[in-house]
Amino acid sequence: MKKQSFLQGALILMVAGLINRIMGFILRIILVKTIGDEGLGLFQMIYPLFMTLLLIATAGFPLAISKLIPERLAENNLKGAYNFLKVSLVFVGLMAIITSLFFFFSLDYLSTHIYSDERVKIILLSMLPALLISPLAACFRGFFQGMHTMLPTAASQITEQLSRFLATLVLVTMLAQLGLRYQAAGIGLGIAIGETSGFLLLIILFAHHLYKTYLKNRNKDELKRIFTVNIRHNYYRDFKKITALAVPVTLGKIINSLMLSGQAVLIPRQLQSGGLTINQATSLYGQLSGMVEQLIFLPTIITIALTTSLIPSVSADYANNRLAKIKNNYQDVIRISCYLGLPVSVIFFTRGKEICSLLFGYPQAGNLLAALAFSATFIYYLQVSHGMLNALGKPGIALLNLIIGSAIKLMGIYYLTPQESGIYGAIFSIGLGYIMSAILNFTAIGHLIGYQLKPVQCFIKPLFSSFILLIINSRLYEFQKYYPKSIQGFETIISLFIMIIIYLGTMLIIRAITPADLARFQNRNQ
Repeated sequence: MKKQSFLQGALILMVAGLINRIMGFILRIILVKTIGDEGLGLFQMIYPLFMTLLLIATAGFPLAISKLIPERLAENNLKGAYNFLKVSLVFVGLMAIITSLFFFFSLDYLSTHIYSDERVKIILLSMLPALLISPLAACFRGFFQGMHTMLPTAASQITEQLSRFLATLVLVTMLAQLGLRYQAAGIGLGIAIGETSGFLLLIILFAHHLYKTYLKNRNKDELKRIFTVNIRHNYYRDFKKITALAVPVTLGKIINSLMLSGQAVLIPRQLQSGGLTINQATSLYGQLSGMVEQLIFLPTIITIALTTSLIPSVSADYANNRLAKIKNNYQDVIRISCYLGLPVSVIFFTRGKEICSLLFGYPQAGNLLAALAFSATFIYYLQVSHGMLNALGKPGIALLNLIIGSAIKLMGIYYLTPQESGIYGAIFSIGLGYIMSAILNFTAIGHLIGYQLKPVQCFIKPLFSSFILLIINSRLYEFQKYYPKSIQGFETIISLFIMIIIYLGTMLIIRAITPADLARFQNRNQ
């Protein structure tokens, strides 16, 4: 498979991410209409715990090898690159089995003492198969990413999401007569089926990769040397090298996932402390986590793609001491984060009710979306800056910054949610935690590689275009009454389309986006 540059790899992952998010979002809308905010809230309560256990099982090895393999390739050490994959598969496979056994024997305790809701037990059980399969699939994705080819990752993610989409719809429909808890469990089984499909495709693609390697290296002795395992030397040495990077990365992800789990438990409880019933609290949390946060994180198809492609690219450049190229790539991700986050904040702030009504039938969730919109730019930058610190070999700094932001978030949720502000106190705390971590990451990266940014291009121009968008929005409401009857009911879609066109047009006019930027996607050296 052909290698791609940083921007080309990011573009491939963006396209795949867009397809996945569209399918995922359609599924989310169907689920809201099928099982309601309470059913969605039930599933969202346990999903952060599943992600935490998944992070423990993968132990950061996929991300670590995606960084370390390019370093081995820069040394023309193909055997060493394959050794990283072998070490990862063995260790992660064992961790997946151990974690799954722990998860299985803790089901009663979790449902009774942690969530205080017996309904979640069957939902937790439905997630077990995915916990065994997903870590192995992640290792293969990390291997291909380290080889500078993003196509296998993109193809497997699309296959996974399509299988999950179809399986979930079938299962939720079939289990409707058994009650809400079983329908929510159908979502978990759908995830397991999707993970299995993606994993099988990765196995096929890896077999194809080995066949291509054989054709390229007709010398069978050389191939045998590449794939032979020397436990005393290769495994132990490479295991130490991987864990040196994987441990802080894993701790960071586990802490983030634990914070999400704590948030999932803490917000409903604190809302109840403020006077709401358990059903009201669950419904509000379902709106926040199952609708609002899904919308806020929808544009992360771009930032996740950037981060995934950025890590192996920066690692290779760092190994070859190409600091100027690292700075250029970093400036690109800052620009994209601001170009994306600022207009998204304006759109969600001004059109929150209409969007939530259109997509979910819950206009009341629009107020929550508008409240969280201010943190969108910081959320998107936080993702890419975290990946940048990992690629520069500074995962400990990323971990510390994440801990500080997460602590602020949970403290705010604990003290502000039971007050009169209620759910808005929780939203303010969530946003503040993201902002603090993002600022700390920006400061740390600046100290590591310097602050050679172009403020006008990175910040001023997207701010100006977003301000124009804010002004135009108020005018659009006046024009809506003149829409012909044939398009009434589509006012929100039309207005959003107009706002996006105006923003892009303004960015082109003030040369925030230039032809040179678009041409860089065709350059393999960028």
